[in-house]
Amino acid sequence: MTTTQRKGGRYAEVIAEAHAQLEQIPDAGDWPLSERLGAFFFLVLDAVEIQAAEDNPGDAAGAFRREASGWFSPFQDALREGLPAIGASNDVSGVNRWLAEFAPNRAVVAEVMVQLIQASLEDESEDRQRSAALADRVLTVLAGVWSTPIPSQVVDVIRYSIEAGYLPLDKLPLIRSWFAGEETPDSEEESDGAA
Repeated sequence: MTTTQRKGGRYAEVIAEAHAQLEQIPDAGDWPLSERLGAFFFLVLDAVEIQAAEDNPGDAAGAFRREASGWFSPFQDALREGLPAIGASNDVSGVNRWLAEFAPNRAVVAEVMVQLIQASLEDESEDRQRSAALADRVLTVLAGVWSTPIPSQVVDVIRYSIEAGYLPLDKLPLIRSWFAGEETPDSEEESDGAA
């Protein structure tokens, strides 16, 4: 293992630490997604900043860029793996949680967060106000996309259309397995009539 891999691994550890810190905050599990995502991001940012300053006191942004910001870095891997737990918020439907677990979706959110961290570490404005404002706005948009009811509503429309017979897709194995184990009033009547 090279020195770079070890340093990258230390950055990855901040993700678990940020999760633990977030869960220690009273009622954090009941917060809306936008608040959970924002709190998680700023916990990660604080820990990354400390680590980067230790690695290179004169150039924390450069240290983060070299050691942790890469697509295949341990930090990015840990961030992608840790994101679905943040979406376990009351205002995120099961469909959205399921969609958030797809690797491409997690990769996009993780890359956006890495870019926000990099922008913050490079920000020379007073108290990093510019990058903090940018992060707030971007995270609000991400949380809005993540918690929008549209995917759940689309699934409900498709499901109803299939159940009502408007879309004869229930013969396909994938769709049939979607309904497996769920007895609807219509399917119970059909099975009684067939017996």
